[in-house]
Amino acid sequence: MSKILVAYFSATGTTKVVAEKLAEVVDSDLFEIIPKKIYKC
Repeated sequence: MSKILVAYFSATGTTKVVAEKLAEVVDSDLFEIIPKKIYKC
């Protein structure tokens, strides 16, 4: 378990790719924020 957390919300998937890469580079945990109601972009 890392002391660093990368939390992200990605409606289109773009932010997810960046967050995954960042988490890998800084050796951190990764957490996806998922809305209760899904909405269209």
